[in-house]
Amino acid sequence: MSEKTYFLLAVRDELKAIKELLYENKVLFILMFIFFIGGLYFIKPFPGSQIRIAAAGKDSAYAMIAKAQASFLKSKGISLAIEETQSSIQSAISLATSEGGVNAAFIQGGVLSEELADQIKSLGSIDFEPVWIFHRKGFGGHPDRLRDLSKLRVGVGPYQSGTWIIAKKLFSLNGISIEKDQSFKVDSYENNLEDLLSGKLDALINVNPVTDPIVARLLRDPRVELFELTHANAYDTQLPFVKVVTLPAASIDIAKQIPPKDISLLATTTNLAVSKDMHPVLQVMLLVSSKEAQRATRSLFLSNEEKFPAYMDPTIPISEAASNFYDYGMPQTMRYLPFWLAGFIDRVWFYIITLLAIIIPLSQLNLNLRVTRFQIRISRIQRELLDYEREVENQSLTPDRSTYILNKVNSILSAETKKNIPAGCESEYFDFLARLTDLRSRIA
Repeated sequence: MSEKTYFLLAVRDELKAIKELLYENKVLFILMFIFFIGGLYFIKPFPGSQIRIAAAGKDSAYAMIAKAQASFLKSKGISLAIEETQSSIQSAISLATSEGGVNAAFIQGGVLSEELADQIKSLGSIDFEPVWIFHRKGFGGHPDRLRDLSKLRVGVGPYQSGTWIIAKKLFSLNGISIEKDQSFKVDSYENNLEDLLSGKLDALINVNPVTDPIVARLLRDPRVELFELTHANAYDTQLPFVKVVTLPAASIDIAKQIPPKDISLLATTTNLAVSKDMHPVLQVMLLVSSKEAQRATRSLFLSNEEKFPAYMDPTIPISEAASNFYDYGMPQTMRYLPFWLAGFIDRVWFYIITLLAIIIPLSQLNLNLRVTRFQIRISRIQRELLDYEREVENQSLTPDRSTYILNKVNSILSAETKKNIPAGCESEYFDFLARLTDLRSRIA
């Protein structure tokens, strides 16, 4: 027999021994398999490829960002669908309840209650949303404080919209309630716009990114001008979700010098939020897609492009995946592997290392399962033969007992010669046969 043939024989016998072991302990291994499958279900190693993001407004800046994200994510094998909502509040509720399969949402900073904010996680801010306050030209004075606006007819958007909530918080710092003051008009953004241009309103508040269609239209309309708030930095210190940003002179239109000077604006941020159970890899992919989307739309002239995404609004708790992203950057596995494989490794690497820590030392023991099982089988029989040999040595056997032992030895010998002998056990096998033959001759 060649070495190769003998090696293959040893492999075959080893596999057979493993098969027999599995069969003999099938209940234990079935339980272990169930435990393993349950563990996989619990840790959810595969990230999935579906994201449904809630965005307020059909043609809003949120929808524009989502479409740019979808284009990037599609190239990575991830599908992003947009769920249209009426407001950030509705988006957050849909996210918290997973209504319609929503697992991500754009949410204005500062509009959520603490209870609702605690039900979701933030990936950070992806853009500024200035508090745009426009008023018609031609007033006798030039309003520069919120108290001045309270004397005018002011549109504050739909009830419980992000604009309405933020306006309520800003005016409340001045002791003014927009709910009780009849000067503040609640209506759709479109109706507020038409009422301002027709003279039914004196001013309008709209909290949205600069790319919002209504904001873009008003910035270029010669009938209105942009309100600049005095002491804007004071609001920054009072409200954690508010920042002060600068709209550079002529940044809207260089030829027409719009605006004519640098203007300080209060701004909240667009928060990208996700459900608490969204896979970490999908969260990272959303962050990366947000960065790519902002680069593609070039909408960040209020800030350095490299600033977003960033965790700027503490009113929504940050997710662990986002925190790691900001601290350490994108996981190395995601730089070189498909996102689904990177996600699997990211979730199970600890368990893989633990398993290897057990398997590697065991592999060094050279267990030789086929040999071990053969030795156990033979040792059990040899224990029985030892008792018979002692009886023979003591010469205390009766004829009937001698016949019984002889029949027993013959039965063992016949059975063992028919059984498979694993490769590597030949020497022990022949020693065992010799012992059986010797015992039989001594009895006979």
